[in-house]
Amino acid sequence: MPIDRVLTLLTIAALGYLIVLACRHWPEPRRVWLGRALAFALCAYAATVYFQMAAAGALSISYALPLELCHCVMLACVVSLLRPNRLASEIAYFCGLAGTVPAMITPDIGRDFPSWDYVQFYWAHGAVLLVIAFLVFGRGFRPQRGSMWRVFAAVNVYAAVVGAVDAAFGWNYGYLCEKPAHPSLMDYLGPWPWYILSLEAVAVVAFWLLDLPWRLARRPPEAG
Repeated sequence: MPIDRVLTLLTIAALGYLIVLACRHWPEPRRVWLGRALAFALCAYAATVYFQMAAAGALSISYALPLELCHCVMLACVVSLLRPNRLASEIAYFCGLAGTVPAMITPDIGRDFPSWDYVQFYWAHGAVLLVIAFLVFGRGFRPQRGSMWRVFAAVNVYAAVVGAVDAAFGWNYGYLCEKPAHPSLMDYLGPWPWYILSLEAVAVVAFWLLDLPWRLARRPPEAG
């Protein structure tokens, strides 16, 4: 992995640690403002991206609509921060961790640091991870029984709806019709459409692992 990506990941990890410390030691009013600042960071990212595309005359409904799964995750993060909602928090947690971490290791970007594409990519994905840290340590979010299956169902609804839109208009939102141009996990999951089924299995395993610590914590203590 290039050194610039390693340093970027370490920087995001350090910011996450600072957020955990703030959530543990700051009073509630300051934690509220921290949540709003994280929501602003995600909204500012979206505004910046669309302003840049508009200025370059690059807005196109074939790739600029907010129909990627990561867009849904960012929306879930903002909703969780500003208008707390259990399903939104569950989507942010499971999809955010299962999708964002692999994406950050094998990013679908054409240029490395200090390109603007690089900065935007890690801005968005890093902010999602920071939001998850805030939800867990600042808001006390904990997956409940059935959480992972609710999110799995929501992801399949997303795939069905967006896949139908892709098929109707010849688009590729969610990479449901074609793999990313740059190396990714999908390269090891078979050709289309089999890699979609493989991703279903990967999602179940990833969600199960993300739920495991909380499932163990929910177990009643054994009687002495």
